[in-house]
Formats: sequence, C-alpha cells, structure tokens
Amino acid sequence: MKIAIIAGGGNFPIQIARQYKDAFVLCIQGYSYQNLFENKSETVSLLEPLHWLTILKNNNITHIVMAGKINRPSNLNNISNEKANELINQIISVGDNAALNYIEEFFNKNGFKILPVNSILKDCFFSKGFYMEDSFSQKFKDFVLKNAKFGAKLLNTISKFDVGQSVVVNNKLVYAIEGLEGTNSMIDRVGVLYNQNKNHEDFGPVLIKIPKIGQNLNLDLPVIGLETIKKCQLSGLSSIVVSSTGTLIVELNKVIDYIKKNKFCIYAI
Repeated sequence: MKIAIIAGGGNFPIQIARQYKDAFVLCIQGYSYQNLFENKSETVSLLEPLHWLTILKNNNITHIVMAGKINRPSNLNNISNEKANELINQIISVGDNAALNYIEEFFNKNGFKILPVNSILKDCFFSKGFYMEDSFSQKFKDFVLKNAKFGAKLLNTISKFDVGQSVVVNNKLVYAIEGLEGTNSMIDRVGVLYNQNKNHEDFGPVLIKIPKIGQNLNLDLPVIGLETIKKCQLSGLSSIVVSSTGTLIVELNKVIDYIKKNKFCIYAI
C-alpha cells in the first residue's frame, strides 16, 4: 500500500504528512505548498483532475487520503478537458456529501482506494464526555447537555438536505446553520448577532459540529482546531460539542493545552 495525501489548506495535511514520511503529497494549488512538507510532493491545479491521476499513477499510489479545506471551483473557463469539465460541473451543482460521493467514485473507477483520515491518524478525537469536567459548574454542564441534544437533533433532521455539519444554538434559539461559507465564517456571523443581543445572564451560544446522517466518512469528517476554538471564544460562544468518533481534532495536544489554559469547554457525544 502506498499512500498519497491530497492536501488542501490548513495544518491538517501537514500533521498527517509528519506521521507518514513515506506518503506522497499532492498539493492543491492555492491551498497547500510543497515547502511545508518534507515528503515527496507535487503541485496540481484544482481544475485538472485528470493530471492528478497521471501523477498518482507515476508515483505508484494505491490509496488516497484527502485532508484540508478546498473550496468549490468557481472559474471554469480554464478547463480544457471535457471529462474534467463534466466532473467539476457535477461537483459544483450538488450538496457537499453528493459532491464527495462523485469524487470518491472518480478515484475508485481509476483504481484508487480512499482511506478515511482517522484510519491512519493517531490522537485525533476527544473521548466521550466533558474534557476537564471538574472545571465547570453543574448548571453550566446541564446547559451544554441541553444544547448538545437540541443541536444534534437539528443536524440529524436536516441531514437529508445535505447542508453543513454544524449549527450554533442557545436554549433552543438557532443562531446559525452552516452553509457554503464554512464553520469559521459562520462563527463570525454568530458573534455579531450574539453581541448585539447579549443577555449577560446566559452562558453564551454552543457550537455543535458532528457528522451528518449518511455522510461520506471516507472523505469528509468534520474538523475543528485551534483557530475554530479561538474564534468561538472571541465571538462569545461558551462551548463546542463534537463527536467522540466523528469530529477530527487538528493537533489535539495543542488544542488540549489551549483549552486547559483558557478553561474553554469541549463536550464529546
């Protein structure tokens, strides 16, 4: 088995590559950069998926891990290949999970197997329950549990519409459902809303980020890292609810150090 990491933006692909020095890295132009990796690597355009196949085959790749943020392509004028144009048009016209299913089918048909990130990455989940449970009052923990239950139910209900992996709620008030803007931009939006209408007697909204029902877990487990946690604190959110088996944590040790120091609440269901 020879693994290639298809690297989007952020630290997650770098973390995986550090653990797998023999993995080949395919950097997506504009999202990741070869100088960030010690591994053998090449850079490709998001608009040339057939070129990806050539490079992967030339490097004897058998298995693929996809990691990091990649936005849907918007400028389609530079696509010259008809098959590439067909694939990309399929991807941009459907929801996230359907798009990922197209991508997985594309790679499978061309002889590559997709590996879920958690099958190769060590230490990437929070254990079930509150982290640093003794640091929080029972009243606050009851508040988080109540919102976790409500938020998870909301996400499970809207899963059939193939929309975002996260919501922000506060005592059954829905501040936001993640759309195409992504989690961090959604949190920015919540921060504005919350700070305009802040009730100083409440704890602050709760971010729930867990896999959708029926989600393609090989390609798109929800991810949080330090940037998301810092943004939540800055925006007035009180806590984050994750899945103990389905929400990947980028650089878990750094995240743990930060939440210990800042007494920020993470609850895993």
